Formats: sequence, structure tokens, C-alpha cells
Amino acid sequence: MGALLTVGIEVAGDGLGRHGVGVAGIAGLAGRLDAAGVTYWVIGAERGEINDVTTEGLDASLLATIAARHTSHLGLVVAAAAHRDHPYNLARRLVSVDHAAHGRVGWLALDLDHSIALNAATDTWTGAILDAVHTGDAIAAVRALWRTWPLDSVVGDVDNGVFSDVSRIRRADVRNGYEIAGPLNVPGSVQGDLPVWRQAGADGDSAHGADQLIVEDGDPIPATGKIVVRLRSTDSIDLALARIARHPSISGVLLRIGPDELDHVLEEVLPSARSRGLLSDYGTGTLRERLRVPAPAGPDLTGNPTVFETVPNPGGRL
Repeated sequence: MGALLTVGIEVAGDGLGRHGVGVAGIAGLAGRLDAAGVTYWVIGAERGEINDVTTEGLDASLLATIAARHTSHLGLVVAAAAHRDHPYNLARRLVSVDHAAHGRVGWLALDLDHSIALNAATDTWTGAILDAVHTGDAIAAVRALWRTWPLDSVVGDVDNGVFSDVSRIRRADVRNGYEIAGPLNVPGSVQGDLPVWRQAGADGDSAHGADQLIVEDGDPIPATGKIVVRLRSTDSIDLALARIARHPSISGVLLRIGPDELDHVLEEVLPSARSRGLLSDYGTGTLRERLRVPAPAGPDLTGNPTVFETVPNPGGRL
């Protein structure tokens, strides 16, 4: 048997049809997932697929922000595509939610957001085709921006009136599909970088930039990377979980369920699987720590120019 599986949940329509779009409904759903020991909730994943999702849904980062205030351990994975939001906006929004959640946020990087596609086939800012390569460029840009303002440079020295050691703030100098100087105007995450999920391509590719690679149940398992298998049916789910747990290269499962299946999964399936020793424990710490995924070594910005080279401490004073 491989390592104990982490558990992600995707609720069709983000559960809003059943639980209502108010704060109480979102908080209630998130609280149930948290109490059941779910590792993370993927919010907005259906936007990356051709289906009946409409523009009437709430933004995934908004749902995650609300959920962060009403949970203690649940990871919150925001699905978002770079053709909808520029990488700078994505980096800022995601890390801002992560601060609210104290290090429990991740990003499912979509190639395309079908809920707002409007027949778009290319990136608004670069003209690039919306494919896995484009998404890889966006991930690289976002990761660079997350590292421009290190969190531990925020010293909060009240006696000397210094908020941040601005000598450590560096430019991103992104020069791939995007041209972004940086820096980000929000400090980085306690996680280092937020963990990133991607959907595996038809041949198991799309791993570039991903901490976790989602593979549909029954598809070939890539030889490298942290693999998460998505189950889209609760039929024979007990047997499926046991089968997946035996694979040495699989680190977790991602369950796509309807709102009417939530009670069964949370109250019966997960407790049973946990009692059989298939699932990881409830765990504490950041989402990256719970996933047992170290932060990637790159990008390394130490050679990039600092933003405030000629001024002692502008903007760093309290």
C-alpha cells in the first residue's frame, strides 16, 4: 500500500444550489467538510470543463474567503484561469485569501474558464493560445510574483518604525509568455508558495509547474509527480478507494460529488475508509504541510534587482 491518501472534495455547483448563496450556506458547507476531515475543498473546478456552469456562480476566491473565516483545518483550492485574470491579479488575489486562511489556500490552474469564455481562444494580454503551455507560463509568472516580497521581510519593528525590510523586495522580471516587472504589492505566503494543481492532459502531461497532478480514474498514471486521482462516481466507491490506496505513486483522491451525495460521503464513506487505514489523518498546519509537498526550489529571484536599490527604506516605515 502507498502512503495514506489525502482527500479533496468537489461539490457540483459548489453546493450553492442546495445550501444557498448566503454566508451561512457557504460557511455551513465548509464547516461540514472541515469537521469530516476533508483535506481540501476544490472550489470552481467545473469552470474548467464544458458543462452547464453559467456566469451566475460566485467567484471561487470569494467563496474561499468566506470559508476561511468559518474553518480551522480545511484547505481551500481556488480554481482559476489566466485568460480570465492576468497573472498579477491571480497572484495577488490568491495570496490575499491565503493570508485570511493562515496558509490553507491552493490554486487549481485551469487552461480555460468555460463559464466566461465568450468564444475566447487566445489570451487577452499576450495573444497566446489557451492551452497547457499558456497555463504553464501563467503558473511560472504567478510563482515568481509570490516570491518578490518575502513574508519574513515583514519585521513589524514598532520601536524603530520599520514595517518591512524593503531591501529584500525584488523584481519578478517575468519574460516568458508574459512581461511582468513586479513586485507584487502583497507579502508572500506562510507556505512559501501556494500549492498548485493541474489537470493531466490526454497523454498524462501538463505537469509543468504543478505540485499536484489530477488524473481521471482509469487513465494512465504518470511516472513522476504527486498524483491525485479524481473519482466522478460514488458507485463502488469503497472498492475504488482501496484500489487507489494500493498504488504507490498516488498521493490522494479527489471526489466529484453532487450535493445529494454529500451526506453519504461525509458520514459513511470517509469514516469507513479512515477506519480501514486508507486516508491520512485530520492533520494541522498549512495546506502544503498537510499535503506533504515541499515548496519548489524555483524560481530563484536572488539575482534579480531589488526594487528600492537607491532609497534606504521607502514605504517600509510604520
